[in-house]
Amino acid sequence: MKSLLSFIVAGFLLTNCGEKKDASTRKEIANNSAVKSQEPAHASAVAANGLVGTWKLNLEVFDDNGNRVPDEAEMKKGYANNYMLQLNADGTCRIQQVFTGRYEKKIEDGRDMLYVYRKKVEGEEDKDPIPDIYQVTSLKKDELVLQIIDAGGPSSFWFFKRIK
Repeated sequence: MKSLLSFIVAGFLLTNCGEKKDASTRKEIANNSAVKSQEPAHASAVAANGLVGTWKLNLEVFDDNGNRVPDEAEMKKGYANNYMLQLNADGTCRIQQVFTGRYEKKIEDGRDMLYVYRKKVEGEEDKDPIPDIYQVTSLKKDELVLQIIDAGGPSSFWFFKRIK
């Protein structure tokens, strides 16, 4: 395992040594690479991996400076939110315990992404809404941090705690 991680880090350094990135971005990409290496080749069958569960949003933090890192000053301005997200092993989900839909985990530009597709509300909507897109910035046993990707760019971080 240690040699695999070393191989991934070496590959990352060789492919990205010409780019100018700050230390936090390099660390984030390296962390994402380490997470990806643990995923099986049949990721669609195990798309959820550690995402499966019921998550309650505890803190929302705006990325005021757009650097994709929740800075200390931004964290101090964060606020509580009651949003809930249930991600099931079969790829279905419940949003706010009211709406149903499905989700997909994808890797785009070296980043772990989560797409949440909500089904339309019968009688109120003509078609399914566009997906909510998040970057998975951190995934631990009892904590999930997502960054909302709004209009193609980062906007805010959502800090979830697992409740089931």
